[in-house]
Amino acid sequence: MKSDRIKIYEKNIAADDFIDLRKEVGWNCVEKKYIKHALKNNLFSVHARIGNRIVGYGRVIGDNGFTFYIQDMMIRPDYQKKGIGRKLMIRIMDYLKKNCPKGTMICLMAAKGKEGFYKKFGFNERPNEDYGPGMIKLL
Repeated sequence: MKSDRIKIYEKNIAADDFIDLRKEVGWNCVEKKYIKHALKNNLFSVHARIGNRIVGYGRVIGDNGFTFYIQDMMIRPDYQKKGIGRKLMIRIMDYLKKNCPKGTMICLMAAKGKEGFYKKFGFNERPNEDYGPGMIKLL
C-alpha cells in the first residue's frame, strides 16, 4: 500500500460503512437506526479512503461546549500500522485545538493494547496520580 493513495476526508460516512468497519475491527453494533442518529450528531468526523474503500474512521462527540470525546477510531486490521490512524488523529487534534476552550479535557477510551498510540498525542493513562480509572457499562 502506498501512502500517497490514502485520501483523508473531513466528513461523515454512511451507517453501512460504519457498521462494516465496527464488525471488521471486532466491535459490536446497535441497530442501524441508532447509528444513523448518532452519526448525524457528530461534532466532527474524518475518514480515510484508498480508492472507494473506507479503511479508517474517527469522530468527535460531545456537548460542543467543554466536553469532547474522541470516539470510534477504527482502522481496518489489514491497514493498521501504516500511518492511517496517525493521519486521522492529526485531523481530529487540529479540530479540537481550534474548537475547544482553554482547559477543556478531551476524553477517550482506548481499545486494549492501543494506549501507546494515544500517548503519542499527549493522552495519559488512567488511573494516575490525579484521576481514578475510567469506567464503562454496556447495556
